[in-house]
Amino acid sequence: MTSTAPRTQSISDAARLVRYACQPRRKPLGDADYHDLLERYRSTPAFREVADAIAEGMSLNVLTAHSEEGLRVSAVAGGLFAFKLADLPAKMRDPKDRLVYGLIHVAIAAHAYPTAADLEEETIKRVSVEEIDRFVRHLVSRLREEAQEDAGLLPAAAATRAAWSTYDSLPPHRLTKTGQLAASSSLGRIKAILDWLVLQGYAQPAKALGPLEYRLLNSFRLQVAGAAALPAFQKITDVRRQQIAGSRPTTDTEN
Repeated sequence: MTSTAPRTQSISDAARLVRYACQPRRKPLGDADYHDLLERYRSTPAFREVADAIAEGMSLNVLTAHSEEGLRVSAVAGGLFAFKLADLPAKMRDPKDRLVYGLIHVAIAAHAYPTAADLEEETIKRVSVEEIDRFVRHLVSRLREEAQEDAGLLPAAAATRAAWSTYDSLPPHRLTKTGQLAASSSLGRIKAILDWLVLQGYAQPAKALGPLEYRLLNSFRLQVAGAAALPAFQKITDVRRQQIAGSRPTTDTEN
């Protein structure tokens, strides 16, 4: 009885920690129970093994145990917590709009983490809606040029062309009757994605810097790192690095 009680309590504690991890906006700072469980996870291998096993049983991968951001997990494809289309806000579910929102999402990641070193560095990145819009429009211009030149920057598939053409047709600014950025503007759609990242616990508004400023958290970096090998992300980061360098890529005749 006495030997099983501590083990049962440890399992219960570990399960509670995983439950906190499934609430991405919940942070250990200011939450004594979460903070204590997180520190126990970070310092006690036996407790960490129990929590990891519980997460695995729930089809979750533990990404990191961050002192400020908490225990961060990602869902295994097909698992109970795997992302579903229905999880997106209604305004993002239309097939045509979904392509544009997807382009914006990847562009935000590529803008913030254009190099392997960026993905390894544990820092919070600041982004603004306006600078993301400038980058996406630069990206669209490059995609169109490369498609015309058939240089293979990204396959000019119908879905890709539809995404960049739709984005290119959006006016940057358009306000609703209440003075908010409209979803029919490119800035409005970027803000919608960043606000969604805030709800998922991957970003924070940086209102002290301005109403359209955000901070991308370490947890977002880890999510991006998991998708860094995807060809689309690699191609878009190429464009971002070239934009930073302020130079065009070398031609095939240059060594």
